[in-house]
Amino acid sequence: MDYNAKLARNIKPLMEYRNDAWKCVRCGLCRMIDPQMVEGQDYVDNCPAGMTYKFELFYSSGKQELLRCLTAEPPEIEEPSELMKKAIFTCTGCGYCQEICNAIKGLEPTNAFQALKVYAIENWGIKKEHNDLIQSILNYDNPWKAPRRTRSDWARKLNFKIKDASKEKVEVLYFPGCNASYVPEINITARATAKVLNLAGVDFGILGTKERCCGSTAFRIGAVEMFEEYKKENIKQLNSLGIKAMVTACAGCHSTFSHNYANELDFEVFHIVEYLEKLVNEGKIEFKTSLDIKATYHDPCHIGRYGGVYDAPRKILEALPGVSFKEMKRIRENSLCCGSGGGVKPAYPEMALSAANRRLDEARDFAEASVVVSCCPFCEINLGEAAKSRSDGMKVMDLMDLVELAMTK
Repeated sequence: MDYNAKLARNIKPLMEYRNDAWKCVRCGLCRMIDPQMVEGQDYVDNCPAGMTYKFELFYSSGKQELLRCLTAEPPEIEEPSELMKKAIFTCTGCGYCQEICNAIKGLEPTNAFQALKVYAIENWGIKKEHNDLIQSILNYDNPWKAPRRTRSDWARKLNFKIKDASKEKVEVLYFPGCNASYVPEINITARATAKVLNLAGVDFGILGTKERCCGSTAFRIGAVEMFEEYKKENIKQLNSLGIKAMVTACAGCHSTFSHNYANELDFEVFHIVEYLEKLVNEGKIEFKTSLDIKATYHDPCHIGRYGGVYDAPRKILEALPGVSFKEMKRIRENSLCCGSGGGVKPAYPEMALSAANRRLDEARDFAEASVVVSCCPFCEINLGEAAKSRSDGMKVMDLMDLVELAMTK
């Protein structure tokens, strides 16, 4: 995929995607995995919204038709139906249709559908569930309506003190993000990441209560104007720290800082699995405990298709003692989205859980795994909620949780 197209950093006004929309011939390749991988009817579909609602409008080709109608002169649609709005906002922004279509025809459907969300908000208004997220970010600097003063409470259970990067000089800033800071299930990953960095001797710190949302949630739902204004304070704050690198265990934060803040930060941005691979290669990581699990790996869209990080998590997973690792069918560039991104989880929870259960079925039936490992809090929250509703014993864990367990006796 073309570099700039892949990053979704250059979202243009909707009208500029009009000619591209007319180039869509509804070939259908954007809704299925690479044809060379097809071996039967199972594990072929790859569009979460289309798979859930089974109606053309929810697939990429259907939204391209909607885009053509909206950019006609004059527009062929004056008042959108609720179905049209639903089709726009059930797009998770997973990037798979663009992975395929950009390589074949040079088109940017994912970017076009992001522009479609922006257009919809500007002309038809924002969904209540999404407006609640925006107001929470503006009022609390997180989408959870949680107090700023509790943002670093996750660190209280650690047996060592983390430096305050706003007061002390550090080489590396650990940026947990909103989910790891506030969601109890993901607090575990925040602590695991801090423990691993500490055991590896990394000079790191956190911003604690001064940390602010990266703005990813606002951008993904189409509130781009708010995002662009909000990120200015983040840029000012982060560049004042004098750090050499930022690491985060959140795929959404990684994607946002890497791409939507591109060329505006004075340091390198790593997802923790990239940084961990570096530490392993330097001999700073030692695994001591066998885990004895059957695991598979779920590629998050925002470090996979958006970031190209495929090998590092697999190398780490395969290096963990006692882990029997087997891949699912839809992996790497062809990975199936968990279904929660792009504001889908709060607005259309039934779709998010439907997609998550399909992914867990694939992990159980194709990979014969009992544990799904990932590197994205959003994926883990959604997949984890689905796992709790099942009776097959499937578990969902972050890779850093496993690394921390393997490093301690």
